[in-house]
Amino acid sequence: MNNGFGTILIAVAHPSEEEAVRRATEAAGCGCEILVTGVGGAAVSWALQKRIASGELPALVIGAGIAGSYTEALPPGTVVTTLSDCFADMGVDDNGSFTSLFGAGLADPDTPPFTGGRIPCSGRWFALASGLLPAVAGATVNMASGSQHVIERIRKAWNPGIETMEGAWLAYTCAMAGIPWIAVRAVSNMVEPRNLKNWDIPIALRNLEEKMILLLELLAGNEQPDEIH
Repeated sequence: MNNGFGTILIAVAHPSEEEAVRRATEAAGCGCEILVTGVGGAAVSWALQKRIASGELPALVIGAGIAGSYTEALPPGTVVTTLSDCFADMGVDDNGSFTSLFGAGLADPDTPPFTGGRIPCSGRWFALASGLLPAVAGATVNMASGSQHVIERIRKAWNPGIETMEGAWLAYTCAMAGIPWIAVRAVSNMVEPRNLKNWDIPIALRNLEEKMILLLELLAGNEQPDEIH
């Protein structure tokens, strides 16, 4: 989407997510740029940094894809936007007890872009997204949670609604570069002791496509040059 106000860049981790997003952009008549970053924090951070350094800054970055849910209120197929995100497993393992970087005194939880150890999403574009989709807290991990001990540890420390492997990295990279960002995630599974039989990736991708069409149409109808940032 580029109507003289700047490009909307949609970042996805996996080609299956790219297919759903591309169909959505075509249905919405959106000329958005789509970036397939690869799975995980290092991949998305590096891909975004390369893109940011390559030329004109995007007016908005949308992180799109699938996610795991920590709550029965967000069953598979639910599509959400991220209210805030965090590096949920970045910290210190003290003989089996986890302490975040902030709790260990290794980082300030309120030094930008952090507020209370989280990276908040705000601004005009988030207001539009959260008017369309439930806004939930995110948790970003390096290792997808698949055992009860780890799940309870993250739930106790961060009380998240969803879990991804890229969300906080995208938020951090965009915030530090001064680029507005929002996230759109479709739930493919509950975060539980790993059981792929309970996953429903097809419904997550279908619903992601449907909600992305609505969101892109909404964003296009609200573009204003003096409010893009």
